[in-house]
Amino acid sequence: MRSTHGQLGPRSTFRGFTLIELLVVIAIIALLIGILLPALGKARDSARTIKCSVNQRQIVTALMAYANDYKQQFPPVIPGYPDKETKKVNSYWSDIGRIGRYLPVADRSNIDITKTENNTVGGGIMVCPNHEAGGRSYAMNIWAASARTYNPTTLQSYKPGADPSPTKAFEAQLGRAFDLSVDYASRTLLLSEAWASWQGDLDSGQTNAPKTFYAQADIGWNAEFSSSRYRTSSRFGSGTLPAPFKELPAASIRPPEMSEAKSMADFKSYIPWYRHPKRFKQFTAIKGSAPIGFVDGHVASWQPEQLFDKAQTPPKSTFQVLWSPFDFKMEEPKTP
Repeated sequence: MRSTHGQLGPRSTFRGFTLIELLVVIAIIALLIGILLPALGKARDSARTIKCSVNQRQIVTALMAYANDYKQQFPPVIPGYPDKETKKVNSYWSDIGRIGRYLPVADRSNIDITKTENNTVGGGIMVCPNHEAGGRSYAMNIWAASARTYNPTTLQSYKPGADPSPTKAFEAQLGRAFDLSVDYASRTLLLSEAWASWQGDLDSGQTNAPKTFYAQADIGWNAEFSSSRYRTSSRFGSGTLPAPFKELPAASIRPPEMSEAKSMADFKSYIPWYRHPKRFKQFTAIKGSAPIGFVDGHVASWQPEQLFDKAQTPPKSTFQVLWSPFDFKMEEPKTP
């Protein structure tokens, strides 16, 4: 009898992909990638906007804690003011000796220790994720400052718009100082993103970003003057804003977000609207959105068209976001 051990069964055959089938699979994968990538990009940008909002929420909370410790007053913003504690000058909300007592300091590269100015808080929660080469992305509303100017002889400080000097009298037309107890706290701007025109003195330690750029201490001081009055809506970009910061940096030290600018006239808003969603061109265009922190502690994102009415000539504030309690008076039509 013939043994069955060792007999070979039917030969198994394996069929591979044809070239057409392989190309179809590749085409389907490419199609799926094309559909998913924009969605992933939007999700990533949305996450960065949320992170920016969380940053602002922490800073606003720190500013409120400061105000609770200082009789409802927010920190000062006084250029050149002698600091008795540090023996240096400047008294800004963002100083290590002021808000730095309430927040962690991740980047100290703004001011070299050998200089006479106080160093400021940078890095960490002070930087918006969409702010390229950012050292600090945010600035405080100047009308929230407990002091803005001072008398060099007596060192008497004055709140924004309250300096009695003849050369400062016009400033009372630009706004009114407020504190933590302000009316309309849920609509009054305390903190927002700002243009970062100041290059830090030292290397930041970040990869491929040897130096970072810092926002100025305050926003909201100036406003467009038209029809015999100042217009608060111009601070959001409704018209022509005079000098939103001191000067345009030289081309050799200009931050990426100012790379397209030819002059200060290109900047028509205190707020850089390009960061949300992030744009890689048309940085100064008045379109996009920005998280804004309010005196009551909440943070919400706003678009420029929500803040001023383009249908009116000239555009008028919607009063959804206020710079100070004086906004209503500033936007009133002037009687003959």
